[in-house]
Amino acid sequence: MTNRNGKLRWKGGTSPGRVAVLAVPPVDEFDLVCPIQVFGAANRLAGKSVYGVEVATAGKDLKVQGEGGLLSFLAGTRYKDLDHGFDSLLLVCGLATRNARDPALFAWLRKIAPTVRRLGSVCVGSFLLAEAGLLDGKRATSHWRFAKEMARRYPRVKVESEPVWVKDENIYTSAGISAGIDLALTWVEEDCGAAIAHQVARELVLFLRRSGGQKQLSVSLSAQASEMKAIQELQVWIAENLRKKLSVQVLAERAAMSVRNFERLFTRDVGITPSQYILQSRVEAVRHQLERTDRGLKQIAAACGFGSAAAMSRSFSRLVGAAPNQYRDRIRALTPPE
Repeated sequence: MTNRNGKLRWKGGTSPGRVAVLAVPPVDEFDLVCPIQVFGAANRLAGKSVYGVEVATAGKDLKVQGEGGLLSFLAGTRYKDLDHGFDSLLLVCGLATRNARDPALFAWLRKIAPTVRRLGSVCVGSFLLAEAGLLDGKRATSHWRFAKEMARRYPRVKVESEPVWVKDENIYTSAGISAGIDLALTWVEEDCGAAIAHQVARELVLFLRRSGGQKQLSVSLSAQASEMKAIQELQVWIAENLRKKLSVQVLAERAAMSVRNFERLFTRDVGITPSQYILQSRVEAVRHQLERTDRGLKQIAAACGFGSAAAMSRSFSRLVGAAPNQYRDRIRALTPPE
């Protein structure tokens, strides 16, 4: 969230500051690394150190073994030695360690839970929260493969097998594998706003950023897949029809969408607005013509959809960094004689 001056602020006036990631080894490597990557990307894109992430372990030493056996990680501290005052705690384990029985760890979790703004788990980490009694009477989720097992073992937990993540009071539980990314992005949005969260998702090359209500088994919903296909087909049509008038209204009608919905979906899937995409496509076509033909600037401008050679030159110079004739001269100078 931001205030009127554009500065980051948080509920209660406190900074997220520290996020403690508690690893119960052996951990699923993906579950551990991906949320940390999200917080690191948020720091870069926010232009400041929003998050300080510290990895703690419940193991006997600081080496955290990956469940696959090929990777290991080095934690910064053991959980009992964590300084208090961290804002959020994220619990990560592995499939086998969902069955861990560690009375000292569970007692520590019960002690910490009321003091943190957020307590979360990735995948089967929710089993450990349930074993500690922290999910009694609460809604929670886990990987869909283990939802029935969780419901059977912890009848006091309101297990929901479909959502990607679930929030009940200050406790967040998430489904398997990539759902840890969605949960971390949710925390980023709560702290920094939707714009930063979307930028992080785009930097991580995610197809979409999923809300908690989305079903686990619909990683790319049919509707969104259909929308993406429509946008891809439209891009092909644009490349073949650059000389035509390509207003947002025309493109939206071509995609059988309202203008507002089309602009939103196009920007989400392509990363730039329709108008920016059209301009870049036209400039790219001009570049191709300059490199491979002897056409004059007026002919090229008309073929690529510019109203005049002057308008084409302005756009080309701004995006390429050289005037059209200068660009053509440079290309010819680099081309060896036949």
